[in-house]
Amino acid sequence: MMSTYKPAKTLDEQIKYLKENKRVCFNIIDEKHAKDILFKYNYINIITPFKHHFAKLSNKKEVIKENGNHVYERDVEFSEYYELYKNERKNYPIISKNIIFFETIFKSIFSYRILTSYTLESKSDILSFLDAVRMRIPNNNRYNEERINHMNRHIDEIKANINNYHDVYCFFDRMSLGQTLTVYCGLEYKEQDKIFKDCKKVGIDFGVDKTPDFISKFFTLIAVRNCVMHCNSLEILIRFYNPKTKALRDSTNKKRFTTMIKYLSKEKGYTNMM
Repeated sequence: MMSTYKPAKTLDEQIKYLKENKRVCFNIIDEKHAKDILFKYNYINIITPFKHHFAKLSNKKEVIKENGNHVYERDVEFSEYYELYKNERKNYPIISKNIIFFETIFKSIFSYRILTSYTLESKSDILSFLDAVRMRIPNNNRYNEERINHMNRHIDEIKANINNYHDVYCFFDRMSLGQTLTVYCGLEYKEQDKIFKDCKKVGIDFGVDKTPDFISKFFTLIAVRNCVMHCNSLEILIRFYNPKTKALRDSTNKKRFTTMIKYLSKEKGYTNMM
């Protein structure tokens, strides 16, 4: 049976819903101003990521539902939601800046090392190189089937784009950061280590000393990147392993993301252009 989506609510209906179902009050921010905020920034960004701060939770930190509704044991000012949203988003500019510089520098190092270490003079050379990368990925790493399938799709996408660029330099430069990481994970260990040492020299090493730790941090950065660059909520990223099923991350997994977000929320020396 096909599932149906909830019907969209007008701004007036959203205000009414918040008052009647989530015990939201509008004493500090009035309803007119709240409607402006919801119109500019969206209910899904202002309310949805933060309701667990106010709703009743189970021992597993899951939001409890009674008769199909969340339970709120006190009145909540709309301004409380808005402050959480603003506190989350205030670091997005510095996070974005740090990620953009990381991506620029890493892709430059990556392209230089690939193009000077491998013979890639034709389309067939690149296809053979990518086939070797695909075979190495499950041998180099203990990734689950879901991740390996995702990385295989990356390689298929890279191959599909091979005719879109004038030369091999543009071809590697135009790869997404996720695609670049996929290829990096399928290089020989010595090539991975060489690139990691280059990254360490310029300060984009996440403060780790081993290539596998660098790769693990890199995967986390990409998840944060995709979230921030699409203006999605980091609160959702930290809290949920799978937002669709409401599966929560364990404490170790949460810490992995909060640590990376904290790292990216500080000015980095590598962003100083000389």
